[in-house]
Amino acid sequence: MADVSVNFLHPTDGRQLNVTLDDSITAQEAVAELIAANFISPSSEGYGLAIKGGSIIGPDQSFENASVEDNTTIRILPATDAGKR
Repeated sequence: MADVSVNFLHPTDGRQLNVTLDDSITAQEAVAELIAANFISPSSEGYGLAIKGGSIIGPDQSFENASVEDNTTIRILPATDAGKR
């Protein structure tokens, strides 16, 4: 476990939030922290995270497992129910 500094990119207005967190945090936990910090609004559909220019981080995947490195920009993706019935 180690600390990693990342930039979260807001899904609608392009604001960035730089935070240092433990790389054992999962995407789901990070989203909960972003909501708690009022950076993003709670959403019934939820959010996903993706490394900018790279892969999606699974909800239960830790940043360490996703190979998130210092100064990585992480896009916050609003989840949609498109195609689900």
